[in-house]
Amino acid sequence: MDLEVYRKESEKFLSELDKEYYLHFSGQKDSLNIAEIYSKHEDLFSLENFEVLKGLKEKSSGEENKRYSYLLRFCGEGLIEQQVKELIDEIGEDEAKATIDVDNKEVSFRYSEVLLSNEKDKNKRDLIDDRRNSKVETNFNPKLYEYWSALHEYSKELGFSGYKELFSFLKEENFDDLSISMEKLLEQTEEIYENHFKKLLLKETGIELSNSRRSDFAFLRRASRYDKFFRKEILVDLFRDTLESMGIILDRQSNIILDVEERKNKSPRAFCCTVKVPDEIYLVVMPKGGQDDFEAMFHEGGHAEHFGNTRPTLDFEYRFLGDHAITEGYAFTLEHLMQNRQWLMYFLKMSSEDAADFIYFSNILKLWFCRRYAGKLKYELILHNGSSIAGKDELYRNILTSCSLMQYSKSDYLKDVDEAFYCTNYIRAWIFEAQLKDYMHKKFGYDWFNKKRAGDFLREIWSYGQKYNPVEILKQIDYKDLDISHLINSMLEEIRKNQ
Repeated sequence: MDLEVYRKESEKFLSELDKEYYLHFSGQKDSLNIAEIYSKHEDLFSLENFEVLKGLKEKSSGEENKRYSYLLRFCGEGLIEQQVKELIDEIGEDEAKATIDVDNKEVSFRYSEVLLSNEKDKNKRDLIDDRRNSKVETNFNPKLYEYWSALHEYSKELGFSGYKELFSFLKEENFDDLSISMEKLLEQTEEIYENHFKKLLLKETGIELSNSRRSDFAFLRRASRYDKFFRKEILVDLFRDTLESMGIILDRQSNIILDVEERKNKSPRAFCCTVKVPDEIYLVVMPKGGQDDFEAMFHEGGHAEHFGNTRPTLDFEYRFLGDHAITEGYAFTLEHLMQNRQWLMYFLKMSSEDAADFIYFSNILKLWFCRRYAGKLKYELILHNGSSIAGKDELYRNILTSCSLMQYSKSDYLKDVDEAFYCTNYIRAWIFEAQLKDYMHKKFGYDWFNKKRAGDFLREIWSYGQKYNPVEILKQIDYKDLDISHLINSMLEEIRKNQ
């Protein structure tokens, strides 16, 4: 195995893959030709390469071990995804072409999520939700069942007890320990979440928590009463001005391409595609108006800035691979400026009272997401534990409903699952960002967004790409480890202070 050739071919593969994802999910290309790209580069993901890299990792130490760990994870993920490459294409195309009936009109399945967030009438929202769930149940789940079953089976063929054990090994994470931390979050936030979320939901939507669905959260999050501050036409300029206040000039970053156009089949979920790091980065947002649009822009903008500022001299492993909790943490760093009173007052011209009201609202929603991901992790650990998938739809509904106190549909038990335990990246990123924010407040002040020194600091840690994991970055700024107490306390403090 020639490692240099392997690295170069791997970079080509990831560039082609991300460009394909960009074109498809931005609505510029109906088909999704993942299988073709995998077939073109199938030599990368041989069992022989997996075993060679596994052996090299076991015999190495220090930075060399880190490189082999990243390459092994890449090879392992590609190895099992290659087994289902045709299904990935089919599932993507099925979703892109799927429609549901709304008011006797055919509406694309993806765009129906936008309709949910803007529909004020609960009965009509429930109807849209029912039709979405029916489409998932009948059109998507058979192939999703086949997809996840194949991944589970091949994980065992690689010598692991199941998908969970495989990815715990590849990611070098103890998922059970993380789940214990999230159980702590659920326990310590239960009373304040139930009390405050119930009041907020009733106030904003007129819906009792006991009568709510997950789809009602889409409308709650849309928060149209804040639209006077979060106007669609200022979105890009606001992001640009925020960066400029830190000495980062977006217009000089020709490597970051903004895609904010509305297209029929464009994914409503914002994303960032790293086609060439750091030379060709796509920042894609589906404009629909409101504070959640701004959150998406700033979150994905955090990814774009991270990868766009990565040192071009770094090796492939550190530019494209590594621990994705790092880039999610940097994305949350910019997104959570929307929970910063001084940023809200400075850039959006909110009064002190309006800022407090929005921070209260925003932190309750953030707590909802954290509790949701505690439930996702709990469920996915059972889904992927090596036993049969059959019958786990009720388990999904019960766990997610219990954590959010909103009714979940069992139809999403295979669709609301991210590959490679990506939910752990979000969880660790939230914890990492809470500690990074604590450091930045102490180092630069609460108005760090207005200081070039803070921008210089961010560009410095961004420049490392994904060479270091969250714990390694935290140790450089005098924290011992990821500590979920920072995340819990920061949310509870903001809710209590601004209620």
